[in-house]
Amino acid sequence: MVKVFLIDEHPVTRRGLASVLEMCSGYQVVGDANNLADALPQIEELQPDVVIMDAFGHTGDSIEAISNLHQKCPVVKVLILTDSNKEQDFVKAIRAGVRGYLLKDSDVSQLTDAIRLVAGDGAVVYSSEAAKLFDATNQDTYPLNQLSPREKDILYLVARGYSNKEIATRCYVSEATIKAHLRRITEKLDVKNRAEAVAIAIEKGILKMT
Repeated sequence: MVKVFLIDEHPVTRRGLASVLEMCSGYQVVGDANNLADALPQIEELQPDVVIMDAFGHTGDSIEAISNLHQKCPVVKVLILTDSNKEQDFVKAIRAGVRGYLLKDSDVSQLTDAIRLVAGDGAVVYSSEAAKLFDATNQDTYPLNQLSPREKDILYLVARGYSNKEIATRCYVSEATIKAHLRRITEKLDVKNRAEAVAIAIEKGILKMT
């Protein structure tokens, strides 16, 4: 059972999300709040697997609060569900360590799949709608020019939201090989994880939001 905590400034949105998840097996909504700052004590107590929130609502940017959450509850994963398709918002979210970024027009199956993936293996997940914002370019910008064509292909698939297993299937190699490629990518880009690698790729131009 995946424990979920909901944060959104609109009560109707929270109730709607809770109703949707209650109809799906394997998910339990353990609490909700209208902002992350107010929710922190509950999250510390309840220790949900995934926090679903809109970090870019009308009440302002919640990125600093997300960083605070990760310090207090390092095992809790954050999944952004937002209307914002701005490149700077996406990059800030990934830099803050969120594990998923979905647009609010995603369908229910995309949301539940994202929750499961984020809770299960920490994969960085984007909805198919969000993936359409990405466009692979041929720009060869340092330090991305250190990546091989194969590594760039793999990084692009990571940005499209594919898991290691799915990337391995698409590339006709083992999952262990994909993990090895990802280790080399993070080493070459001098980043800690695949999320930061994607963020740098967007900033440097190998992936571009349109």
